[in-house]
Amino acid sequence: MCDYGRLNYKWINREDRLLEVEGSKAAHLAPEEAWLRVLSELTDLLGKTRTGSVAIIASARQTNEELYLLKRLADKLGAVTDIVPRTAEGDHLLLNSDRNPNTTGARLMGFAPENPGSNLKKIAAGIANEMIKTMIVFGEDVTKAGLGQNLLGKLDMLIVSDILPNKTTEMAHYLLPGCAHAEKRGSFVNVKGRVQRFMQNVDTKGNTRPEWQFLLELAQGVTGQKRVASIEGLFNQMAAEVPAFAGLAWAKLGDLGVTVPI
Repeated sequence: MCDYGRLNYKWINREDRLLEVEGSKAAHLAPEEAWLRVLSELTDLLGKTRTGSVAIIASARQTNEELYLLKRLADKLGAVTDIVPRTAEGDHLLLNSDRNPNTTGARLMGFAPENPGSNLKKIAAGIANEMIKTMIVFGEDVTKAGLGQNLLGKLDMLIVSDILPNKTTEMAHYLLPGCAHAEKRGSFVNVKGRVQRFMQNVDTKGNTRPEWQFLLELAQGVTGQKRVASIEGLFNQMAAEVPAFAGLAWAKLGDLGVTVPI
């Protein structure tokens, strides 16, 4: 791992971490009850949205499993999707110019277009002309990607999952606190097509939950997504549906991963 990635972890323990579920019916509820109440309400509200009136923007720092579930939601809702590109100069050795760790995974899941970020202007225009009324944002401050707070204020419903506060979380009608990579398990696909799994190293904080867990509940409610009980089961379900992952299983990844066609 390059020094940039190896040393970029201290933010996990920031004092302003987002630790509690927020929503119209979450106040003053016990932690687990707050999750149940908000996810139930979101299932009902998303199920009533008009096809084409929803947009979903996720981070390419999300895992394959999370992006897969978001794509399932998008397909059911007829939503336009994209990720926020993050690039800088690479060193042609240990540091790639693509600073998102899972852009390849986002493309293979069908969540990101071939030209990542190319749908962001379309989403902004859809909000401006009031065709898009609901937006789901995972792990990005979209105010830095051309969707300012003036646009977000036009939405009927803004659902946000993140780890740290930002201008997008400030505007959220529903806030779902997620976990850092060290607090959960999942898989990524690197720029060379190697599918690699990672393991949980530290305990979760507050009332946060791994995103794949609450996304699975939401997908189950909205789409009828087959229920699985573990990250292993979710990966195997994903591998059965994503062409590039054909024949893969969590147990086959091992410590070094498996290369897939990209």
